[in-house]
Amino acid sequence: MGINEQYFSAAMERLEERRRANRLESDMRRSEVESKIPEYRELSLKLGETGSEIVRLVMRGGDTSKELAEVERRNLEIQKRLAELLYENGYPEGYLKPIYTCPICQDKGIVNDKWCQCFQKLLMEETARELNRNSPLSLSSFESFRLDLYPDVINPALRVSERAIMQRNLEFCKSYAENFTEQSEGILMSGATGLGKTHLSLAIASKVLQKGYTVIYGSSPELLHTLEREYFGKSDKDTMSALTGCDLLIFDDLGAEMDKPLYESLLYEIINARVCRRLPMIVSTNYNTTDLQKHYPDKICSRLLSFRLMAFFGNDIRRVLKKEAKF
Repeated sequence: MGINEQYFSAAMERLEERRRANRLESDMRRSEVESKIPEYRELSLKLGETGSEIVRLVMRGGDTSKELAEVERRNLEIQKRLAELLYENGYPEGYLKPIYTCPICQDKGIVNDKWCQCFQKLLMEETARELNRNSPLSLSSFESFRLDLYPDVINPALRVSERAIMQRNLEFCKSYAENFTEQSEGILMSGATGLGKTHLSLAIASKVLQKGYTVIYGSSPELLHTLEREYFGKSDKDTMSALTGCDLLIFDDLGAEMDKPLYESLLYEIINARVCRRLPMIVSTNYNTTDLQKHYPDKICSRLLSFRLMAFFGNDIRRVLKKEAKF
């Protein structure tokens, strides 16, 4: 599938903005140095003159080898003195070299006739921005997660209180977000509705986004429906590439989607691609592991069950909060 024109234009605009900002920074640095060191400005002008002189000699033709050698000698002497002036005045080596956000493609977006990784990342970010446009990524935080809403009495079946379990879940999620990298492990959050799976997922997303990583959040029904539309040619976007390539994918409410063979195929493609690329994924579901294996084939379950399993217990927080609001 080709690149979506909307995302391409937005990525190109951001690339050009990088170039403008870097050119401005380079110009400001040069102005600063020439203002502080008058000799530097004078020598820079002379250096430019040697370049013009070389062009004139080449254009004249004939045997100009001695004259060219003399100009080149003066050119090197000037360059040496310019470097000395920077050093003597406390400037680091390379202070006046061109500034590039991406040294690989020098902010051109293309290297070896292919899109540079930096431009592909910009495309990914624009795709993620669109997919997350209506997502509640900023509505949940670790600070707003209320442990007091979970029972603090020992559950005989668990031999520990639900609050203690959720305390461990909260601390793990905090650590996960704080230490997140593209090689972090996947997480499978399992538990009944209203126990805080989405809240903690979004809290992780918020922290990971702040660290500069690309995060995509979406519910299983929403994301699979979007992929279905693209599969049947009803959209020119490439959501699958975004879902399989972003730094962190949060796939919420697995099991709430319609039961379609295509959805099963798309789901496997997403999970398998991310596992193969060793990219982390957070999946939340109301199913326990037994129910999960009843609803999905082994090729999906085996990959999901390789993630860290995080079980959620307690009472439906939404109902608890609704009761609180009445009083």
